[in-house]
Amino acid sequence: MRVEVQPRIAPLRRVLVVDDDARSRSAVARLLEEEGYAAAVASDGEEAASMLTALRPDLVLTDLTMPRLDGLGLLAHVRRMLPDTPVIILSARAGPDVVAGAEAQGFLSKPVHVEELLARIRALIGP
Repeated sequence: MRVEVQPRIAPLRRVLVVDDDARSRSAVARLLEEEGYAAAVASDGEEAASMLTALRPDLVLTDLTMPRLDGLGLLAHVRRMLPDTPVIILSARAGPDVVAGAEAQGFLSKPVHVEELLARIRALIGP
């Protein structure tokens, strides 16, 4: 008797992209999808916080400055709801010192260098 073993297909890693700038949000989501990640998007921290439980992202990539709930506020939600989920904060206006006391796993200045962003993501959740 011969048993065929089906190869396991690893599920795509889910990245929640949060940015109030629609172009930035779409560009990053498209890049991540081209790299083999599943990207979900939110336009601000409040929308993203409401998605956390159902989505259970492997990583959250968020802008720092947004209306309603900013990146640090979202980070606090992630830490309460999904404490092991890594968060990378992006900002065009602030430096890494702004998030130094926060529990983020990374900070990148905008405009983001694609290879640096992908390297950080791969280091945190794999390819």
